[in-house]
Amino acid sequence: MKAVWIAILAVSVPALSQEPGERPRVGITGAERKLTLEQAIQEALGSNLQIEIERTNVDTAAQIMKAAQGVFDPVFRYRPSLETRNTPTPNVLISPTGTLTERIHREDFSLQQLTPWRGMSLSANFDNARQSTNNPFIGLNPFLESRLTFGIALPLVRGREIDAARAQIKVRAKQREVSETELSLRVIEVVTQVQNAYWNLVAARREREVRADGVALGREQLARSQRQIESGTLAPVELAAAEAELQRRIDSYMASVNAVTQAENGLKLLLAGSREDALWNDALAPVDARPLEPAVKELGEAVRTGLDKRPELKAVRLLTEANDVQATLARDRRKPQLNLVAGYSTAGLSGTINQAPNPFEGLNAPLNNRVDQLSILAGLPPLPGGAFPGPPDRFLGGYGRALSNLGGGSFYTVQGGIQLEWNLRNRTADAEIAQAAIADRRLKLQMRQAEQGVEAEVRNALQALESASARIQAAQASERAAQEKLESEIRLFQTGESTNFLVLTRQNELLDSRLRAVIAVLEYNRAVARLEQATGLTLEAHRITVN
Repeated sequence: MKAVWIAILAVSVPALSQEPGERPRVGITGAERKLTLEQAIQEALGSNLQIEIERTNVDTAAQIMKAAQGVFDPVFRYRPSLETRNTPTPNVLISPTGTLTERIHREDFSLQQLTPWRGMSLSANFDNARQSTNNPFIGLNPFLESRLTFGIALPLVRGREIDAARAQIKVRAKQREVSETELSLRVIEVVTQVQNAYWNLVAARREREVRADGVALGREQLARSQRQIESGTLAPVELAAAEAELQRRIDSYMASVNAVTQAENGLKLLLAGSREDALWNDALAPVDARPLEPAVKELGEAVRTGLDKRPELKAVRLLTEANDVQATLARDRRKPQLNLVAGYSTAGLSGTINQAPNPFEGLNAPLNNRVDQLSILAGLPPLPGGAFPGPPDRFLGGYGRALSNLGGGSFYTVQGGIQLEWNLRNRTADAEIAQAAIADRRLKLQMRQAEQGVEAEVRNALQALESASARIQAAQASERAAQEKLESEIRLFQTGESTNFLVLTRQNELLDSRLRAVIAVLEYNRAVARLEQATGLTLEAHRITVN
């Protein structure tokens, strides 16, 4: 690393002269804004549109999870109704007109609750009815009826350990974690993009400085040639060669200015929150020029870290866990449905005595009168009245009396039993089990493929680091040698022992060495960013927490 630091310092040496005159860059009207790498990353995380779009996916997954949990929300139902029945009847005792008329007003309430415990479900019903009729045999008219019912159903085999509702919640929870993992992956990608864009801008600005130095060296050589022509030690034709090379370097310099603008806009695209952001009018000046220090350098450690921390691998593991839930549910559906059911209900009744005349009383009245007359002639007492007895007193009253009877517990029903349902073939469950097995095999293949990708990416990044480090050292040595050769060539030129061509060639060799150093540093930092991404250490390296 010592050689790398030396090379960076050499590349960062200020330009030998002022940059050549240039037109203002398009859209740059603000002041130069100094920017560190960490500042660039934080700005990108705060306003990058890619991250905001991905964050909406996480929010959507959270709401889908919340919706799945809603299956355990209690459900309240209220069912009021009015009903009038006109039923034809041939029974003249019920209705001499042949029409049985009934009017019913119902006010029914119910509460249903599915619980997450063993698939148990609870229910409560409170039913109320007021009914009137023209049937003379009904003792209360109108009468009020209330009924309170409690029920419970508990799976004993299928649905005991898992059911569709609980499986859906578990799957949605895994999918939410996958969305969070994908957000982390998107953040890593954006951070890596910002690093690459930042170092591209650093390299573009360094290249512009080198190109400006090349123009300055060309002007020096042109002035040197002019002086020697004036002194008669150099042929005038040599001036054209120096002038042509100067113009070529000016052309290269202007091209580097364009490269700076493009690199700068590439970085702004990641940092700006919208096209109206004031950042677009500023000139960005990166202040970090040193190579990043890789977190890991040893191949085995880097691969192990990548296999443990890569979000892509975590996502596949989460999908595998979700598929395991589906497989468990499919196997559970192969079991018979055996439920324990139990219920308790209590009822209450009240009403007003029916004032309609009893048809039997009218039919027997002549007979009763004749018997009474004969009884008097025979000195016997008349027969007692033959009216039907009315309803018990405890049923007489309004709605309060019905509730009192309901609460008294005299009219109750208790029930219990089991419900058995068995699909002898159940091809649906068999197919679901097979689908889960196929999905599991596919996910394992995807995991192996992703692990191979991690292996390759880590190896490539480490190799890029080694190569870039060697290239920086080579460029440093080349620059030293080129500088010495240029100084020697200039001395020979000044004594008439060299030519313009050789001096310009030596200058180009020096400029080429400096440019190669710039590119080597750029590739080195890119390799560090790729290694962080390959090992899943990007967030840790930059102390980023994804919420």
